[in-house]
Amino acid sequence: MANNFDNKDLTISNNSLTDVYTASSKSMIIAGTICNKGTSSLLISIKRYDASGGAGFFKAFEHPLPVGSSYELPKIVLNTSDKLQVQSSSSSGLIDISGARLLQMFKLWWRYRAKGKR
Repeated sequence: MANNFDNKDLTISNNSLTDVYTASSKSMIIAGTICNKGTSSLLISIKRYDASGGAGFFKAFEHPLPVGSSYELPKIVLNTSDKLQVQSSSSSGLIDISGARLLQMFKLWWRYRAKGKR
């Protein structure tokens, strides 16, 4: 069963809630890190925006990120038009985000299962 993967790298340069991914189809964030590249400790927030309900849900809220350290993103399922958003406490941002996404995983899994394979 083939899978489609996508990578995304982004530098946050302000303290606004920033869209990292907007899902064009059902997908999953399978791996990723957020790194503090500044000279002081930061607080980061990670939010999953649910487009169908019009609400956001925090996966991490004001999580401390010491100088030179990183935070591992949890696995997050995104439906079509859902967003993964990140915010830094620094007005300069000072964080880099790198992530990997698995696309169309559910569609492929259901096709595989429909053929009687488990």
